Amino acid sequence: MTLVLVALISVAGSFVQASTGFGYAVTVMALWPLFLPYKTALVVELAAALVLCVVIAARYWRFVNWRQLLVPGSVALVTNWLGLQIMSGTSDTVLRRLLGGALMVLAVYFLAFSEKLKIRPTVAAGLITGAVAGLSAGMFSIGGPPIVIYYLAAFKDKREYTATTQMFFILISVWLLVMHVFMGNVNAQVIACSGAALAGLGIGTAAGLAVFKTLPMKRIKLLVYLFMLVMGLYILIVG
Repeated sequence: MTLVLVALISVAGSFVQASTGFGYAVTVMALWPLFLPYKTALVVELAAALVLCVVIAARYWRFVNWRQLLVPGSVALVTNWLGLQIMSGTSDTVLRRLLGGALMVLAVYFLAFSEKLKIRPTVAAGLITGAVAGLSAGMFSIGGPPIVIYYLAAFKDKREYTATTQMFFILISVWLLVMHVFMGNVNAQVIACSGAALAGLGIGTAAGLAVFKTLPMKRIKLLVYLFMLVMGLYILIVG
């Protein structure tokens, strides 16, 4: 039953990701920790999201801007390690509550400030957004929003934006997975759940891409943000 739930939630997350361009991590990390050990959910999300990023990056790899990847990617590798150290020394209950708080902050940002907040693509901005993305990815496996803010400001070409963003995620995901292996967080349950998540990911991605042009994207995004807000509050209270 656990594997079925993992797969179904992965279907939902990848459907949202394929149809709106974001949402896999926040969807699965809002639900998997409710019935999986937190560290298991974290590693499974990393493995599944890595495959998704590789598939997307393979289509656009010629457009990767390696120069813009260097600064945020380098600092993220350092804060990845810091996030993992915080995660490994914290109980599952506290981690779930921190995750709930993070989901609520992200939901409020997307609902109220995402259209208003603009930054300049400076070296300082790259350092700050890369550091926050790396720390968040290490603790919650959700590192997308900070780096997306930076790359949206840095690129006008959506192919360059997509390729470089996915390469950033690949870089930190591989690094995090290697560290999880050495920390002993990869076990039989992680492998089994990763297989279920990948099966669901394939189904959800195909369905999301099939209806991409017909979906009312603004309404779906609003529903996802409200879902994040409600689930964040629930996880924060229940722990």
